[in-house]
Amino acid sequence: MEIGKDRLVIIEYTLQLEDGFFIKGENGPASLNFVVGYNQLLPALEKRLLGLSPGDETSFVIPAREAFGEYDAGQIHIRSFEEFPQGRDLQAGNWICASNKTTGAQYQYFVKEKDANSIALDFNHPLAGKDLYYHIKVIHVRPALPDELEYLRPCEHSDVEPPDAMN
Repeated sequence: MEIGKDRLVIIEYTLQLEDGFFIKGENGPASLNFVVGYNQLLPALEKRLLGLSPGDETSFVIPAREAFGEYDAGQIHIRSFEEFPQGRDLQAGNWICASNKTTGAQYQYFVKEKDANSIALDFNHPLAGKDLYYHIKVIHVRPALPDELEYLRPCEHSDVEPPDAMN
């Protein structure tokens, strides 16, 4: 059976950068299960897997622009220390997780540089600007079961407002 929409797929893979650094699979291939067509993979990765069957092996490169985008210097922001809570570890080289107090959205940023009064925060994805080198072996492909597909479908939206909003 070929990889296609609504199919549950199991692959083994390695993922490296151009310099040979392993993102996944340094000590042997990593395993990944996913259902095709539900935004569980990078679109460029899913596209390259379509039509493959169990036992197939392939290697390819996903360019940065199709993966996490090119590195954008505009995503570096200079901030004053006063904008951060006391005790926050703002050392250059650290990744910091934060959330928007209004929306609850979570994000991470990299502390790129630090001086006496401010820090430079990099909001680019850690793999922005990097080409991704994959080696993949297809292990298993089958139709996804109805309950597996139901779990992956987006919630339906309703035009009815919740009771608290009507008062």
